[in-house]
Amino acid sequence: MRQHFLRIIARRMNSFGWVSSVSFFFISLAVSADAINFERDIAPILEERCIDCHGEAKEKSGLRLDTRANMLRGGDSGLAAVIPGNPEKSYLLEVVKHLDPDVMMPPDEDRIPAKEIHLLERWIKAGSIWPGQMAAGEEMKSDHWSFQAINRPDSPEEYASYSNPIDRFLLKRLSEDKLTFSDPAIPQSLIRRVSIVLTGLPPTLADTKTFLEAYEKDSDQAYELLVDRLLDSAHFGERWAQHWLDVIRWAETNGSESNMYRKNAWIYRDYVMRALNEDKPYDRFLFEQIAGDSVGQGDATGFLVAGPHVPVATVGQEPAARRQARADRMDEIMQTVGASA
Repeated sequence: MRQHFLRIIARRMNSFGWVSSVSFFFISLAVSADAINFERDIAPILEERCIDCHGEAKEKSGLRLDTRANMLRGGDSGLAAVIPGNPEKSYLLEVVKHLDPDVMMPPDEDRIPAKEIHLLERWIKAGSIWPGQMAAGEEMKSDHWSFQAINRPDSPEEYASYSNPIDRFLLKRLSEDKLTFSDPAIPQSLIRRVSIVLTGLPPTLADTKTFLEAYEKDSDQAYELLVDRLLDSAHFGERWAQHWLDVIRWAETNGSESNMYRKNAWIYRDYVMRALNEDKPYDRFLFEQIAGDSVGQGDATGFLVAGPHVPVATVGQEPAARRQARADRMDEIMQTVGASA
């Protein structure tokens, strides 16, 4: 009896279909047991380790990790916290693995265990599946304004009496709330406003008198000539260069407790002012700042040493430490200028 039973089993096991079925059954069990489950494996990690500082109540560094869409959007770094299917390029893993000594979250005392980091890595590699929020992530990708094609809308014909299309669009929007334009400014206010906006300086008494006389004869022409004169003024570049210099955090001193003076910081500052006064095309303006040393515009690359600076005294004299400090500084400045562009 026993031998007969064993022969039957042996014949069954020689059947390819039987072996395949059994193999598939056990493989399926292994896969299902090993598959990442968001609610079981990932949500507890985020809730315990991340949400207190990166949730609805508090958004450190502009980053929220309480929804999939927020993870895809990222924070102030400009990097997506997770890139589904690509854990190697997901900023969240870089931070929790403490790969960057300047950004290690959570701190060492609350560091996420390696087992939990491995779960996060597997979750991202599997597509960052978040039940109930997959549509939100796709909607953010397709509907965000920055992904929409640029188009020129038709000017509202019902306000054709206004020569400037901008006025027509403004009036159309105001009319939806039963509003209209404010009364025109008096010429004294007009010259003061436009002078301060374009040059940062109030008009002189002589300039005001000249403008008022011209305004009485032809208000539109007087205003156009005034704006042209202010745009041609060297003060225009001086005033508007301030905006770009502020964005890239240009300064004439190093800051910190030493606050050392940078003797040649003015070279880059003057380059920016000249670029504005010469009406340099924007693409050329950026190109010269990135590759100016290769195209004969060395003063344009002054931003490389005009941004945040780490004095040697703060990093020591070790060659490796000094090279690392310089590399970190260049990376930070390039990221700042690139984001500003």
